[in-house]
Amino acid sequence: MSWCFQCGIQYSMGVDDCVECGVALVDEAPVDAADVGASGEDQMAYELHEWAGESRRILDQLLTAAGTAHAWQGATLVVRVADEEAVDLAVAEAADAGGPALDPEAEKLAYEMDGWAADEQSAFSELLGRLGIPHEFDAEGDLLVLVADEESVESALDAFQAGADDRPELEGLGANRLLSDMFVACDRLRKDARDLTGIEQLIGLVPVLVEHRPPFGIDGQLWNALGERTSELVALLGIGDAEESEVSGLAGGLTEVLRNLT
Repeated sequence: MSWCFQCGIQYSMGVDDCVECGVALVDEAPVDAADVGASGEDQMAYELHEWAGESRRILDQLLTAAGTAHAWQGATLVVRVADEEAVDLAVAEAADAGGPALDPEAEKLAYEMDGWAADEQSAFSELLGRLGIPHEFDAEGDLLVLVADEESVESALDAFQAGADDRPELEGLGANRLLSDMFVACDRLRKDARDLTGIEQLIGLVPVLVEHRPPFGIDGQLWNALGERTSELVALLGIGDAEESEVSGLAGGLTEVLRNLT
């Protein structure tokens, strides 16, 4: 079995990334924040929302390997105050491993990120990382880059915005109804892979999800991953000799994700 270190969802073998968080899975079950340290022991939190998912996974593995008690609440890391020094070292190591660091002596340029959703910031940060462009976010949430990299950053920004999601938005109430109906369909297939009502419902619902961009308040990576996984399930249902256990397993994983969204 494998788990998402951020949300704690458990997956069967063969799944590499969390459908909800979009991060790579780990081999050890995460712990609840309440279980970090002894009862009444002081805790502290690290807000790591601007980090790419891979950088958070690296940090999680470093802390696990060192035996440092920790838990995740989304992108927020919870540790014991007593472990602050060790955690700071792990944070620095994970940040270095996650991409090139800014030269502290070089001239920098700030890009205001007002109006950017958290998933958009994370996706653009990952793009800059793949391009090898050093960057970081300051205390105000602005993106800092080197002046020397301005042309490269502008090109990356143009490419990123050109690829922006231009699908029509699904209104909030419509999205809630869609996710609720998908939960019911997947739950039926989790219990019975041949449930005709569940199959018909899912076949009709998946195109609606795929053809719309996520509504306000739902992470774009999660929405797209949900579209991919439900499309996989529909494709699997179209195979006449598909294993019932495979259908039920995939439907069960989606049921857990959808349960957290509805």
